[in-house]
Amino acid sequence: MSGIVARPHLPERLVPIVNWRWFPHASLFVLALLLRVAWVLRVERVGEWAFNDALYYHATSVSVAGGNGFEALGVGPSARWPPGYSAVLGGLYWLFGVDPLVGELFNAAVGALTVVGLMIFVERVLDRPTAIVAGVMLCLLPGPILWTDVLVTETLFTAVFVTLFIVLARARPTWRWLVAIGVIIGLGSLIRGEALTWGLLPIVAFWHELPRIELARRIAGIAAIIVVVLLPWTIRNAVVMDAFIPVATNASQTLWSGHNPEATGAQNYPPDSYYLEFDQTLPALELESSTALRSDAFEFMFTHPLRELELIPLKLIHLNRGDSYALDWVNAAPDGPPISRIDVERISVVADAAYYALLAFTLLGVFVLGRSFWGTRAGRLIATSLLTALFLYGFLYYGNYRYRVPYEPLMVVVAATVMTRLWARRREWTRPLT
Repeated sequence: MSGIVARPHLPERLVPIVNWRWFPHASLFVLALLLRVAWVLRVERVGEWAFNDALYYHATSVSVAGGNGFEALGVGPSARWPPGYSAVLGGLYWLFGVDPLVGELFNAAVGALTVVGLMIFVERVLDRPTAIVAGVMLCLLPGPILWTDVLVTETLFTAVFVTLFIVLARARPTWRWLVAIGVIIGLGSLIRGEALTWGLLPIVAFWHELPRIELARRIAGIAAIIVVVLLPWTIRNAVVMDAFIPVATNASQTLWSGHNPEATGAQNYPPDSYYLEFDQTLPALELESSTALRSDAFEFMFTHPLRELELIPLKLIHLNRGDSYALDWVNAAPDGPPISRIDVERISVVADAAYYALLAFTLLGVFVLGRSFWGTRAGRLIATSLLTALFLYGFLYYGNYRYRVPYEPLMVVVAATVMTRLWARRREWTRPLT
Protein backbone atom coordinates (compact mmCIF):
# COMPACT_ATOMS: atom_id res chain seq x y z
CA MET A 1 0.00 0.00 0.00
CA SER A 2 3.02 2.30 0.22
CA GLY A 3 2.96 5.17 -2.26
CA ILE A 4 -0.83 5.07 -2.61
CA VAL A 5 -2.62 8.10 -1.25
CA ALA A 6 -6.15 7.49 -0.10
CA ARG A 7 -8.78 9.73 -1.70
CA PRO A 8 -10.32 11.87 1.05
CA HIS A 9 -14.01 11.62 1.72
CA LEU A 10 -15.85 14.78 0.67
CA PRO A 11 -19.32 16.00 1.56
CA GLU A 12 -21.75 15.29 -1.29
CA ARG A 13 -22.53 18.98 -1.78
CA LEU A 14 -18.87 19.69 -2.55
CA VAL A 15 -18.53 17.08 -5.27
CA PRO A 16 -19.74 19.35 -8.11
CA ILE A 17 -17.17 21.97 -7.05
CA VAL A 18 -14.33 19.47 -6.87
CA ASN A 19 -15.32 18.01 -10.23
CA TRP A 20 -14.90 21.50 -11.73
CA ARG A 21 -18.06 21.13 -13.79
CA TRP A 22 -18.84 24.82 -13.88
CA PHE A 23 -15.43 26.19 -12.94
CA PRO A 24 -14.47 27.29 -16.51
CA HIS A 25 -17.86 28.93 -16.99
CA ALA A 26 -17.69 30.78 -13.66
CA SER A 27 -14.07 31.82 -14.17
CA LEU A 28 -14.67 33.19 -17.65
CA PHE A 29 -17.84 34.94 -16.52
CA VAL A 30 -15.92 36.75 -13.78
CA LEU A 31 -13.06 37.63 -16.14
CA ALA A 32 -15.43 38.81 -18.86
CA LEU A 33 -17.37 40.90 -16.36
CA LEU A 34 -14.21 42.47 -14.91
CA LEU A 35 -12.90 43.38 -18.37
CA ARG A 36 -16.20 44.93 -19.43
CA VAL A 37 -16.78 46.82 -16.19
CA ALA A 38 -13.19 48.09 -16.26
CA TRP A 39 -13.74 49.41 -19.79
CA VAL A 40 -17.04 51.05 -18.85
CA LEU A 41 -15.44 52.78 -15.87
CA ARG A 42 -12.42 53.77 -17.95
CA VAL A 43 -14.56 55.77 -20.38
CA GLU A 44 -15.70 58.99 -18.71
CA ARG A 45 -17.85 61.24 -20.88
CA VAL A 46 -18.78 64.78 -19.92
CA GLY A 47 -21.15 67.28 -21.45
CA GLU A 48 -23.70 66.76 -24.20
CA TRP A 49 -24.50 63.62 -26.17
CA ALA A 50 -23.52 63.14 -29.78
CA PHE A 51 -26.48 62.97 -32.15
CA ASN A 52 -26.59 59.25 -32.90
CA ASP A 53 -28.50 56.06 -32.06
CA ALA A 54 -27.20 56.05 -28.49
CA LEU A 55 -28.82 59.43 -27.89
CA TYR A 56 -32.13 58.10 -29.23
CA TYR A 57 -32.04 55.04 -26.99
CA HIS A 58 -31.12 57.13 -23.98
CA ALA A 59 -33.86 59.69 -24.69
CA THR A 60 -36.58 57.11 -25.28
CA SER A 61 -35.47 55.26 -22.14
CA VAL A 62 -35.77 58.45 -20.12
CA SER A 63 -39.24 58.93 -21.60
CA VAL A 64 -40.22 55.37 -20.68
CA ALA A 65 -38.84 55.76 -17.16
CA GLY A 66 -40.89 58.92 -16.75
CA GLY A 67 -44.09 57.20 -17.85
CA ASN A 68 -44.35 59.12 -21.14
CA GLY A 69 -44.00 56.17 -23.50
CA PHE A 70 -41.77 56.13 -26.55
CA GLU A 71 -41.11 59.73 -27.54
CA ALA A 72 -38.37 60.76 -29.92
CA LEU A 73 -36.14 63.24 -28.10
CA GLY A 74 -39.15 64.57 -26.23
CA VAL A 75 -40.79 66.07 -29.33
CA GLY A 76 -43.42 63.47 -30.16
CA PRO A 77 -44.31 59.79 -30.43
CA SER A 78 -42.03 57.57 -32.47
CA ALA A 79 -41.56 54.03 -33.70
CA ARG A 80 -38.30 54.72 -35.46
CA TRP A 81 -36.52 51.93 -33.61
CA PRO A 82 -37.94 48.79 -31.97
CA PRO A 83 -38.79 49.31 -28.30
CA GLY A 84 -37.02 46.37 -26.62
CA TYR A 85 -33.73 47.96 -25.58
CA SER A 86 -35.39 51.24 -24.60
CA ALA A 87 -37.91 49.33 -22.49
CA VAL A 88 -35.17 47.47 -20.63
CA LEU A 89 -33.04 50.56 -20.21
CA GLY A 90 -36.07 52.61 -19.16
CA GLY A 91 -36.83 50.05 -16.47
CA LEU A 92 -33.27 50.30 -15.20
CA TYR A 93 -33.47 54.10 -15.17
CA TRP A 94 -36.71 53.89 -13.21
CA LEU A 95 -35.11 51.59 -10.64
CA PHE A 96 -31.66 53.14 -10.28
CA GLY A 97 -31.98 56.65 -11.64
CA VAL A 98 -31.29 58.22 -15.03
CA ASP A 99 -27.59 57.63 -15.51
CA PRO A 100 -26.02 56.17 -18.67
CA LEU A 101 -23.58 54.28 -16.45
CA VAL A 102 -26.51 52.10 -15.35
CA GLY A 103 -27.09 50.97 -18.93
CA GLU A 104 -23.41 50.49 -19.59
CA LEU A 105 -22.98 48.28 -16.52
CA PHE A 106 -26.06 46.34 -17.64
CA ASN A 107 -24.34 45.83 -21.00
CA ALA A 108 -21.25 44.58 -19.18
CA ALA A 109 -23.25 41.99 -17.22
CA VAL A 110 -25.15 40.85 -20.32
CA GLY A 111 -21.91 40.56 -22.28
CA ALA A 112 -20.37 38.38 -19.58
CA LEU A 113 -23.46 36.15 -19.49
CA THR A 114 -23.22 35.79 -23.26
CA VAL A 115 -19.77 34.25 -22.83
CA VAL A 116 -21.27 31.60 -20.55
CA GLY A 117 -24.20 31.10 -22.90
CA LEU A 118 -21.90 30.47 -25.83
CA MET A 119 -19.94 27.92 -23.80
CA ILE A 120 -23.15 26.08 -22.91
CA PHE A 121 -24.17 25.98 -26.57
CA VAL A 122 -20.79 24.73 -27.79
CA GLU A 123 -20.55 22.12 -25.05
CA ARG A 124 -23.99 20.79 -26.01
CA VAL A 125 -23.29 20.50 -29.73
CA LEU A 126 -19.53 19.80 -29.81
CA ASP A 127 -17.37 19.13 -26.76
CA ARG A 128 -16.02 20.68 -23.58
CA PRO A 129 -12.52 21.66 -24.84
CA THR A 130 -14.00 23.52 -27.80
CA ALA A 131 -16.48 25.21 -25.46
CA ILE A 132 -13.65 26.46 -23.24
CA VAL A 133 -11.67 27.75 -26.22
CA ALA A 134 -14.77 29.52 -27.55
CA GLY A 135 -15.44 31.04 -24.13
CA VAL A 136 -11.88 32.34 -23.82
CA MET A 137 -12.07 33.84 -27.31
CA LEU A 138 -15.37 35.64 -26.75
CA CYS A 139 -14.28 36.73 -23.28
CA LEU A 140 -11.16 38.43 -24.63
CA LEU A 141 -12.33 39.56 -28.08
CA PRO A 142 -11.98 43.37 -28.00
CA GLY A 143 -15.03 44.24 -30.14
CA PRO A 144 -17.76 43.02 -27.77
CA ILE A 145 -15.90 44.64 -24.87
CA LEU A 146 -15.75 48.02 -26.62
CA TRP A 147 -19.47 48.00 -27.44
CA THR A 148 -20.50 47.56 -23.80
CA ASP A 149 -19.80 51.23 -23.19
CA VAL A 150 -22.25 52.39 -25.89
CA LEU A 151 -26.02 52.50 -25.31
CA VAL A 152 -26.99 50.62 -28.45
CA THR A 153 -28.63 47.24 -29.00
CA GLU A 154 -25.63 45.15 -30.02
CA THR A 155 -24.84 43.60 -26.63
CA LEU A 156 -28.39 42.67 -25.65
CA PHE A 157 -29.29 41.51 -29.15
CA THR A 158 -26.24 39.24 -29.24
CA ALA A 159 -27.23 37.70 -25.90
CA VAL A 160 -30.74 36.90 -27.17
CA PHE A 161 -29.27 35.44 -30.37
CA VAL A 162 -26.98 33.11 -28.41
CA THR A 163 -29.93 32.12 -26.20
CA LEU A 164 -31.86 31.07 -29.31
CA PHE A 165 -28.94 28.86 -30.35
CA ILE A 166 -28.87 27.23 -26.93
CA VAL A 167 -32.56 26.38 -27.29
CA LEU A 168 -32.25 25.20 -30.89
CA ALA A 169 -29.31 22.96 -29.99
CA ARG A 170 -31.62 20.55 -28.15
CA ALA A 171 -35.07 21.61 -29.33
CA ARG A 172 -37.56 19.01 -30.50
CA PRO A 173 -40.60 19.76 -32.65
CA THR A 174 -42.95 19.72 -29.67
CA TRP A 175 -45.17 22.67 -28.90
CA ARG A 176 -43.35 23.44 -25.67
CA TRP A 177 -40.10 23.93 -27.56
CA LEU A 178 -41.85 25.82 -30.35
CA VAL A 179 -43.35 28.30 -27.90
CA ALA A 180 -39.89 28.97 -26.46
CA ILE A 181 -38.45 29.50 -29.95
CA GLY A 182 -41.28 31.83 -30.97
CA VAL A 183 -40.99 33.91 -27.81
CA ILE A 184 -37.23 34.34 -28.22
CA ILE A 185 -37.57 35.37 -31.87
CA GLY A 186 -40.37 37.75 -30.97
CA LEU A 187 -38.36 39.35 -28.17
CA GLY A 188 -35.33 39.60 -30.44
CA SER A 189 -37.47 41.37 -33.05
CA LEU A 190 -38.50 43.92 -30.43
CA ILE A 191 -34.80 44.70 -30.00
CA ARG A 192 -33.82 44.68 -33.68
CA GLY A 193 -36.09 43.94 -36.59
CA GLU A 194 -33.55 41.68 -38.30
CA ALA A 195 -34.42 39.01 -35.73
CA LEU A 196 -37.43 38.18 -37.90
CA THR A 197 -34.96 36.39 -40.19
CA TRP A 198 -34.27 34.01 -37.29
CA GLY A 199 -37.50 32.35 -38.37
CA LEU A 200 -35.38 30.46 -40.90
CA LEU A 201 -33.49 28.69 -38.13
CA PRO A 202 -36.25 26.37 -36.83
CA ILE A 203 -36.90 25.36 -40.45
CA VAL A 204 -33.25 24.37 -40.76
CA ALA A 205 -33.28 22.67 -37.36
CA PHE A 206 -36.31 20.45 -38.06
CA TRP A 207 -35.92 20.00 -41.83
CA HIS A 208 -34.71 16.40 -41.53
CA GLU A 209 -37.00 15.47 -38.66
CA LEU A 210 -40.50 16.23 -39.92
CA PRO A 211 -42.61 15.60 -43.02
CA ARG A 212 -43.01 18.81 -44.99
CA ILE A 213 -46.68 19.33 -44.11
CA GLU A 214 -45.98 18.82 -40.42
CA LEU A 215 -42.96 21.13 -40.63
CA ALA A 216 -45.14 23.81 -42.20
CA ARG A 217 -47.63 23.47 -39.33
CA ARG A 218 -44.91 23.82 -36.72
CA ILE A 219 -43.36 26.85 -38.42
CA ALA A 220 -46.81 28.45 -38.73
CA GLY A 221 -47.20 27.90 -34.98
CA ILE A 222 -43.89 29.65 -34.31
CA ALA A 223 -44.96 32.52 -36.59
CA ALA A 224 -48.22 32.86 -34.64
CA ILE A 225 -46.30 33.07 -31.36
CA ILE A 226 -44.02 35.76 -32.80
CA VAL A 227 -47.10 37.74 -33.84
CA VAL A 228 -48.51 37.45 -30.32
CA VAL A 229 -45.26 38.79 -28.85
CA LEU A 230 -45.23 41.73 -31.29
CA LEU A 231 -48.96 42.45 -30.99
CA PRO A 232 -48.90 44.88 -28.02
CA TRP A 233 -46.31 47.07 -29.76
CA THR A 234 -48.18 46.86 -33.07
CA ILE A 235 -51.40 47.91 -31.35
CA ARG A 236 -49.59 50.80 -29.67
CA ASN A 237 -48.35 51.98 -33.07
CA ALA A 238 -51.82 51.71 -34.57
CA VAL A 239 -53.22 53.86 -31.77
CA VAL A 240 -50.39 56.37 -31.26
CA MET A 241 -48.86 56.50 -34.75
CA ASP A 242 -52.10 55.81 -36.67
CA ALA A 243 -50.24 53.31 -38.87
CA PHE A 244 -49.56 49.60 -39.19
CA ILE A 245 -46.00 49.23 -37.90
CA PRO A 246 -45.24 45.70 -36.63
CA VAL A 247 -41.67 46.53 -35.58
CA ALA A 248 -40.21 49.92 -36.55
CA THR A 249 -39.81 52.48 -39.33
CA ASN A 250 -36.00 52.61 -39.39
CA ALA A 251 -35.77 49.80 -41.94
CA SER A 252 -36.68 52.32 -44.65
CA GLN A 253 -33.67 54.52 -43.86
CA THR A 254 -31.44 51.45 -43.71
CA LEU A 255 -32.78 50.23 -47.05
CA TRP A 256 -32.30 53.64 -48.67
CA SER A 257 -28.69 53.82 -47.47
CA GLY A 258 -27.93 50.72 -49.50
CA HIS A 259 -29.82 51.75 -52.65
CA ASN A 260 -29.55 55.35 -53.79
CA PRO A 261 -27.54 57.38 -56.32
CA GLU A 262 -24.94 58.31 -53.69
CA ALA A 263 -24.63 54.81 -52.16
CA THR A 264 -21.08 53.74 -51.31
CA GLY A 265 -21.71 50.45 -49.51
CA ALA A 266 -21.60 52.19 -46.13
CA GLN A 267 -24.21 54.24 -44.32
CA ASN A 268 -25.24 57.51 -45.92
CA TYR A 269 -28.10 59.91 -45.42
CA PRO A 270 -30.44 61.93 -47.62
CA PRO A 271 -29.75 65.67 -47.65
CA ASP A 272 -31.70 67.74 -45.14
CA SER A 273 -33.72 69.20 -48.01
CA TYR A 274 -35.16 65.73 -48.68
CA TYR A 275 -37.34 66.01 -45.59
CA LEU A 276 -38.69 69.50 -46.26
CA GLU A 277 -41.49 68.23 -48.50
CA PHE A 278 -43.10 66.31 -45.64
CA ASP A 279 -45.25 67.37 -42.72
CA GLN A 280 -42.76 68.53 -40.09
CA THR A 281 -44.74 67.33 -37.08
CA LEU A 282 -44.46 63.89 -35.49
CA PRO A 283 -45.45 61.23 -36.21
CA ALA A 284 -46.32 62.47 -39.73
CA LEU A 285 -42.71 63.33 -40.64
CA GLU A 286 -41.48 59.89 -39.60
CA LEU A 287 -44.24 58.03 -41.45
CA GLU A 288 -44.16 60.07 -44.68
CA SER A 289 -40.37 60.06 -44.97
CA SER A 290 -40.25 56.34 -44.23
CA THR A 291 -42.65 55.60 -47.08
CA ALA A 292 -40.75 57.84 -49.48
CA LEU A 293 -37.34 56.42 -48.60
CA ARG A 294 -38.56 52.87 -49.08
CA SER A 295 -40.13 53.71 -52.43
CA ASP A 296 -37.01 55.51 -53.68
CA ALA A 297 -34.78 52.62 -52.62
CA PHE A 298 -36.81 50.02 -54.49
CA GLU A 299 -36.96 52.23 -57.57
CA PHE A 300 -33.18 52.60 -57.58
CA MET A 301 -32.73 48.88 -56.99
CA PHE A 302 -34.76 47.88 -60.05
CA THR A 303 -33.53 50.62 -62.37
CA HIS A 304 -29.77 50.33 -61.68
CA PRO A 305 -28.96 46.59 -61.69
CA LEU A 306 -25.29 47.02 -62.64
CA ARG A 307 -24.68 49.53 -59.85
CA GLU A 308 -26.39 47.12 -57.45
CA LEU A 309 -23.82 44.46 -58.39
CA GLU A 310 -20.96 46.92 -57.90
CA LEU A 311 -22.22 47.79 -54.43
CA ILE A 312 -22.19 44.20 -53.13
CA PRO A 313 -18.40 43.91 -52.59
CA LEU A 314 -18.31 47.46 -51.20
CA LYS A 315 -20.99 46.55 -48.65
CA LEU A 316 -19.08 43.41 -47.64
CA ILE A 317 -15.89 45.43 -47.15
CA HIS A 318 -17.67 47.88 -44.87
CA LEU A 319 -19.35 45.02 -43.03
CA ASN A 320 -15.94 43.57 -42.22
CA ARG A 321 -14.09 46.66 -41.12
CA GLY A 322 -12.09 46.09 -37.94
CA ASP A 323 -13.55 46.17 -34.45
CA SER A 324 -11.60 49.36 -33.76
CA TYR A 325 -14.39 51.30 -35.46
CA ALA A 326 -16.40 50.84 -32.26
CA LEU A 327 -14.13 53.53 -30.84
CA ASP A 328 -15.80 56.04 -33.15
CA TRP A 329 -18.93 55.51 -31.06
CA VAL A 330 -17.08 55.46 -27.75
CA ASN A 331 -15.40 58.75 -28.58
CA ALA A 332 -18.52 60.41 -30.03
CA ALA A 333 -18.63 63.20 -27.44
CA PRO A 334 -19.04 66.84 -28.55
CA ASP A 335 -17.10 68.11 -25.53
CA GLY A 336 -14.06 66.01 -26.29
CA PRO A 337 -13.25 62.33 -26.76
CA PRO A 338 -12.85 60.37 -23.51
CA ILE A 339 -10.14 58.16 -25.04
CA SER A 340 -6.92 59.86 -26.09
CA ARG A 341 -5.59 59.56 -29.62
CA ILE A 342 -2.60 57.46 -28.59
CA ASP A 343 -4.82 55.06 -26.63
CA VAL A 344 -7.17 54.81 -29.61
CA GLU A 345 -4.23 53.81 -31.80
CA ARG A 346 -3.05 51.18 -29.34
CA ILE A 347 -6.50 49.70 -28.81
CA SER A 348 -7.20 49.79 -32.54
CA VAL A 349 -4.18 47.65 -33.37
CA VAL A 350 -5.26 44.96 -30.93
CA ALA A 351 -8.95 45.13 -31.81
CA ASP A 352 -8.41 44.95 -35.58
CA ALA A 353 -5.80 42.20 -35.33
CA ALA A 354 -8.16 40.14 -33.17
CA TYR A 355 -11.12 40.56 -35.52
CA TYR A 356 -9.18 39.77 -38.69
CA ALA A 357 -7.65 36.71 -37.03
CA LEU A 358 -11.18 35.61 -36.14
CA LEU A 359 -12.31 36.24 -39.71
CA ALA A 360 -9.35 34.27 -41.07
CA PHE A 361 -10.08 31.26 -38.88
CA THR A 362 -13.76 31.46 -39.80
CA LEU A 363 -12.96 31.41 -43.51
CA LEU A 364 -10.52 28.58 -42.90
CA GLY A 365 -13.30 26.67 -41.19
CA VAL A 366 -15.49 27.01 -44.27
CA PHE A 367 -12.94 24.97 -46.21
CA VAL A 368 -11.41 22.57 -43.67
CA LEU A 369 -14.39 21.58 -41.53
CA GLY A 370 -16.25 18.84 -43.28
CA ARG A 371 -19.66 17.27 -42.86
CA SER A 372 -18.79 16.28 -39.32
CA PHE A 373 -19.34 19.98 -38.50
CA TRP A 374 -21.33 21.63 -41.28
CA GLY A 375 -23.60 18.60 -41.65
CA THR A 376 -24.75 18.75 -38.04
CA ARG A 377 -27.73 20.76 -36.83
CA ALA A 378 -25.41 23.30 -35.18
CA GLY A 379 -23.33 23.63 -38.34
CA ARG A 380 -26.42 24.15 -40.49
CA LEU A 381 -27.76 26.78 -38.07
CA ILE A 382 -24.47 28.68 -38.05
CA ALA A 383 -24.13 28.50 -41.84
CA THR A 384 -27.70 29.71 -42.35
CA SER A 385 -27.17 32.63 -39.97
CA LEU A 386 -23.91 33.74 -41.57
CA LEU A 387 -25.35 33.47 -45.08
CA THR A 388 -28.39 35.45 -43.97
CA ALA A 389 -26.09 38.17 -42.62
CA LEU A 390 -24.25 38.31 -45.96
CA PHE A 391 -27.56 38.75 -47.77
CA LEU A 392 -28.91 41.37 -45.35
CA TYR A 393 -25.78 43.50 -45.16
CA GLY A 394 -24.12 42.62 -48.44
CA PHE A 395 -27.18 43.29 -50.58
CA LEU A 396 -30.51 44.21 -48.97
CA TYR A 397 -29.28 46.97 -46.65
CA TYR A 398 -25.71 48.25 -46.41
CA GLY A 399 -22.48 47.12 -44.79
CA ASN A 400 -21.95 48.29 -41.23
CA TYR A 401 -19.40 46.84 -38.78
CA ARG A 402 -22.05 47.21 -36.05
CA TYR A 403 -24.34 44.78 -37.81
CA ARG A 404 -21.92 41.88 -37.65
CA VAL A 405 -21.38 42.09 -33.86
CA PRO A 406 -24.19 39.59 -33.06
CA TYR A 407 -22.64 37.14 -35.50
CA GLU A 408 -19.17 37.23 -33.96
CA PRO A 409 -20.04 34.51 -31.39
CA LEU A 410 -20.95 32.21 -34.31
CA MET A 411 -17.64 33.03 -35.95
CA VAL A 412 -15.98 32.21 -32.62
CA VAL A 413 -17.62 28.76 -32.65
CA VAL A 414 -16.22 28.05 -36.12
CA ALA A 415 -12.77 29.39 -35.22
CA ALA A 416 -12.64 27.46 -31.93
CA THR A 417 -13.60 24.26 -33.74
CA VAL A 418 -10.81 24.76 -36.26
CA MET A 419 -8.29 25.40 -33.47
CA THR A 420 -9.21 22.38 -31.38
CA ARG A 421 -9.27 20.04 -34.36
CA LEU A 422 -5.92 21.28 -35.62
CA TRP A 423 -4.49 20.83 -32.13
CA ALA A 424 -5.88 17.31 -31.96
CA ARG A 425 -4.09 16.45 -35.22
CA ARG A 426 -0.73 17.90 -34.24
CA ARG A 427 0.69 14.47 -33.40
CA GLU A 428 -0.06 13.21 -36.89
CA TRP A 429 1.91 16.07 -38.39
CA THR A 430 4.87 15.78 -35.99
CA ARG A 431 5.11 11.98 -36.17
CA PRO A 432 8.48 11.03 -37.69
CA LEU A 433 8.46 9.22 -41.01
CA THR A 434 9.36 5.53 -40.88
